[in-house]
Amino acid sequence: MRFHDNSFEQITNDTLWTAQWLDRGNRMFERDKNQPSIIMWSMGNEAGDGQNFKKLYQMLKDKDSSRPVVYEPAKLELHTDVVFPMYDTIEEISEYAESKYDRPLILCEYAHAMGNSVGNLIDYWETFERYKSLQGGFIWDWVDQVIAKKDSNGVEYWAYGGDFGKEFTENDSNFCANGLIAADRSLNPHIKEVKKVYQPIRFKSDNLKRGRVKVTNDFDFINLSDYTFSWFIKGDSKIVASGRLGTLDLEAGETRTLTFNLSSIRPKLGVRYFLTVQAKTKYKKPLIPKDYLVAWDQFELPIYKESKAQDPSNLTSINLFKNELNTEVYGKGFKVIFNHEMGQLSEYEINGLSIIKKPIKTNFWRAPNDNDLGNGMPARTKIWKEASERFSTLSVESELKNNTAQITIISEDPLSSSTLRSKYFVYGNGVIRINQIIEVKDSTVSEIPRFGLKLSMSGEFDQVSWFGRGPHESYWDRKTSAAIGHYSGSVWEQSFPYVRPQETGNKTDIYWMAVSNGSNGLMAKGLPTFDGSVHQYPYEDLDYVPGSQRHGNLDIKSKDHLDWLIDYKQMGVGGDNSWGARTHNKYTLFPGKYEFSIMLIPFDNKNNLSQLSKLKFE
Repeated sequence: MRFHDNSFEQITNDTLWTAQWLDRGNRMFERDKNQPSIIMWSMGNEAGDGQNFKKLYQMLKDKDSSRPVVYEPAKLELHTDVVFPMYDTIEEISEYAESKYDRPLILCEYAHAMGNSVGNLIDYWETFERYKSLQGGFIWDWVDQVIAKKDSNGVEYWAYGGDFGKEFTENDSNFCANGLIAADRSLNPHIKEVKKVYQPIRFKSDNLKRGRVKVTNDFDFINLSDYTFSWFIKGDSKIVASGRLGTLDLEAGETRTLTFNLSSIRPKLGVRYFLTVQAKTKYKKPLIPKDYLVAWDQFELPIYKESKAQDPSNLTSINLFKNELNTEVYGKGFKVIFNHEMGQLSEYEINGLSIIKKPIKTNFWRAPNDNDLGNGMPARTKIWKEASERFSTLSVESELKNNTAQITIISEDPLSSSTLRSKYFVYGNGVIRINQIIEVKDSTVSEIPRFGLKLSMSGEFDQVSWFGRGPHESYWDRKTSAAIGHYSGSVWEQSFPYVRPQETGNKTDIYWMAVSNGSNGLMAKGLPTFDGSVHQYPYEDLDYVPGSQRHGNLDIKSKDHLDWLIDYKQMGVGGDNSWGARTHNKYTLFPGKYEFSIMLIPFDNKNNLSQLSKLKFE
């Protein structure tokens, strides 16, 4: 009826349809009235509004005054007991809460989980917790609505709109691939964020210097006597202290302060210490096993001490050469070459092994996710897709000082009104410290999808380790569920095969990340942290091709190639909806000035990566 000249009102206000309206509602009521799981009656979904809905509301209230009746199109009218909006923003629900309305608000749909999504969920829930009248919402959707098919080679993939020939002449492409779980009920990455944000027991730092953490029972009715609490403190990847708190007999809504004895910890230089508190089930229950992790949180203890800096002059001597085309640095067992025209580090060789296949590039693009496509990001930010190719070198300066080669390259891209300053420090052990500053002067230029570096390497570097958030992918606006720790695995398994290929595999708050071929490798150390990802294929394979019918399980294949993205940041994945909503401002790189620094540290299999990450120079 939405396409009728009178839209839904053609029948919602027509008395000839009133009996149908009431009969439909009455059959629903009689079918489910004795089901204790039914807590509200809904009069329908996206069907317009009118007098017939008002009459149906009154009939349901006459039959059952104990349950609320809800209807989204009723908005603020009186024939809905709960204001039930769809995809309202945080600003809109906050405005409602501050207007002192006398009815609760529940989002009947929100956090559209299409593709790589469900960003800023924590911001919604901090808002829900702030106002009593805001009582949560229902994420759309629970499960990807796609169908398993096989290609001509017998490889199974998830088919979506457009994969069924002439069976359906109209379709919504992959729009129904919007679930927290896949069609086979395996988990999509973003469901981990939902579990963390939704956890019913909350931990909050109180005074970490004194080892104090507050725990709050966010259940509405039950106490915490059915849960056991434990804690541990890790220094880097090693547990240095742990204990059990036993049972906390905390009633619903109550808060208690826990105190942990930190006096036994003697901080080591360069080691970061994190306290993790956990709540697990004490007993086995239907669907939930004993010792199931229900809630947790992690806190960095304020006891970090910087490692001692080395004097570069104590390392093997290096030589610096400069000609018209290149600036070249040579040391014992390594060479580093900077190409003047490209303004980039073009060769990096350690003991005869070429670390990079191509010159390192400053990178500004991310493969659009489904939310990006819905809000027009590819067209809006296209100026950044090829920006790294447009930068032209303005100046190259170099000097050898304190046995350190210092190279400064300034480049510009007039089209994006951007100036890039890259400064490199090459030390006698082959380590390179990189500092990059981008300044976008024109405030009318679009947001920047990402700012960082791309290293293209041989596919033999197929193993990765990192100390940062993990083990699953995380993003600027979706990282609450990823604990900081030491993780490792294959490069290939860091990518998730979304129904339609798109950005995947990012890690946030990385202190160091290392790729290896089993014998040799390269570490990137953040100064202090960076975001990044590794891909066993050219990152461009994930990019959106208009009019294509691509699939994560078919079109993203392991290749003899590694793309390593080392970023200041990329913008958040978004998630308010997938048809126009942009990434929130607080997770967006608008025109301005951004800076980040890393160190590239070559290693072999004799090195201890944790110890290597403590390397620091004066």
